[in-house]
Amino acid sequence: MTLQGDQRPGLAFEADGDNYSGGQFNSPDTAILGRVRDLIGDKAFDTAAALLQTWDFAGAPDDPRLADMAELLYDARDHGRADALFSRLIRAEPRRRDLRVSYGKRLFDDGRLVRAWQVLAPVRDAFADDAKSQALADGAANLLGLLTSLEGRPLTIEDDSRILAMKHAILRFQDRTIRSVASPGMGRLTLITGGLGPGGAERQLTRLAVELERARKELGSVGGIALQRPVEVLVRSHSPERQTDFYLGDLRDEGVELNQINDFQPVAHRTLGIDDPVLLQLLTHLPPSVNYGVRRLTPHFVESGTDTASVWQDGACLFAGLAALIAGVPQIQLAIRGLPPSVRRHMYRPEYEVFYRAMAEIPGVVFVSNNVAAAKAYAQWLDVDLDRFAIVYNGVEPMSSAGSSSCHALWEEFNARTAGCGQTIGGVFRFDTDKQPLTWVRFAARYLKRHADARFILVGGGRLLEHAIKLAEDYGIDERILFVGRSTHVGYWMTKMDALVLLSRYEGLPNVLIEAQYMGVPVVTTPAGGAAECLIDGTSGHVLNTADKPDLMTVVERAHDLVTRDYGGGAFEDGGHIRTFLDNHFSIEHMLEQFVSCTASGLAAPAADGGDELWEEAA
Repeated sequence: MTLQGDQRPGLAFEADGDNYSGGQFNSPDTAILGRVRDLIGDKAFDTAAALLQTWDFAGAPDDPRLADMAELLYDARDHGRADALFSRLIRAEPRRRDLRVSYGKRLFDDGRLVRAWQVLAPVRDAFADDAKSQALADGAANLLGLLTSLEGRPLTIEDDSRILAMKHAILRFQDRTIRSVASPGMGRLTLITGGLGPGGAERQLTRLAVELERARKELGSVGGIALQRPVEVLVRSHSPERQTDFYLGDLRDEGVELNQINDFQPVAHRTLGIDDPVLLQLLTHLPPSVNYGVRRLTPHFVESGTDTASVWQDGACLFAGLAALIAGVPQIQLAIRGLPPSVRRHMYRPEYEVFYRAMAEIPGVVFVSNNVAAAKAYAQWLDVDLDRFAIVYNGVEPMSSAGSSSCHALWEEFNARTAGCGQTIGGVFRFDTDKQPLTWVRFAARYLKRHADARFILVGGGRLLEHAIKLAEDYGIDERILFVGRSTHVGYWMTKMDALVLLSRYEGLPNVLIEAQYMGVPVVTTPAGGAAECLIDGTSGHVLNTADKPDLMTVVERAHDLVTRDYGGGAFEDGGHIRTFLDNHFSIEHMLEQFVSCTASGLAAPAADGGDELWEEAA
């Protein structure tokens, strides 16, 4: 094989082989090495790498354990130190095959294909008596040639070959023939997400599954569209240990079919019925998450007879999308629930953009969003026409105002402690960075300076809860804020609020804004995600100018306006203009009709423009 530019064997060693300065190698004992291996096995990579940093390998003589150290460093994902140590050892013994094979295999498995070839190529001729090493070198050479051909350019050290393999595996379906659905209607629907934890997307997927199954059993159709087969829900796990079972009871109570993907036995790629040798070669080199889904979900989709795979949230899209293509699923819905990971950098993975752009090229793939703002953000990020996105708003049920005995006791104690306070402002959110809970506490402090008769209720838990409590203490306002923690009686707490404030930096479509208005509580919110679509700005609440560092005095003014406004007797009641707005956009009935219409139309005409009608309605 001819290599170009920075693909020359040995360049990696010239580039980074001298990263260490002096020192002596103090060999760790066997027990500590065992501890490092255990940590790596438990995926505690940072801890393992930190333990390995105790030793300086730079000045060591020819200690035979240095190769073990290089392997452990790499396995602990301390790639910088591992690369430097491997490179130094290989320069010292250029023809040492076991060292090159150990390093080359790790590079290959991590998608660092060009670098792997640089390591293996110089000794490829010495592998004649070693079948495994020969297969590794041949595999690297063949894959490098294939991807170079498919990309139409030389690969570089920076390319992740696993992501490129995923991309071109998807693009093998550009001209796929979509099987017809046996009868008109919605067919076999499979809803897929990561888990059933206490998140908004998980709640909405659960609600959709339950309501569809209820409608199928009681009516047999929604909006005149037949529901022929039971809905199915697939999650990676609904383990109580991982807290991914929050909505498990709701699905089981309605008898919804539910499976854990972790329980599916992974199958070999060669058993998937694929007769395209290029696709088979690409499937052997996928990113781990994509490979996880291909080997577990593909046979299940075939056996289940899935007509529509509705995949919710970025991570699930990544592990289910290609599997659905291989299984021949006619319609694949990529259901996004918030702003793209290009904006939420803490959620970013380099696979996402490549994955979505490739899937957008495939017939039968439909993008679905629960708000217009997210659809616009994804469309701009991916350079995809906005008409490719169907808008299906969340279906929200008015909450119960009932509270438990512990809720009543907690409220009575707080009410007595804050006797004389005439204003109660609340918040319901997860105490994490996206929701900016510390900013909320600062807002409360500002509000109290202006309006001394105010008090506050905050409902929710999370890793920043203790920080928020400490900040309230520092401001001296902790007696005026009731930190409820997590609660299954949110509706009860909303009945105590005169207004609700949400100061999120990132959102999808925040159900809490809709739920508050259904409870008769006006809202103040940042414009994060689709928040502005949840209310009538200036009427049922206020939308702030920015989600990033909102002006707190403006928040104070907007909240006070709502607290003191007279809405009369019927605006939030049945038939009132605010309640009518909510029902027309966010009722369960509206959500079901939109989703079933979107799904059925996609099956009837699964081309790329299946979302136009719903988009025009939402816009």
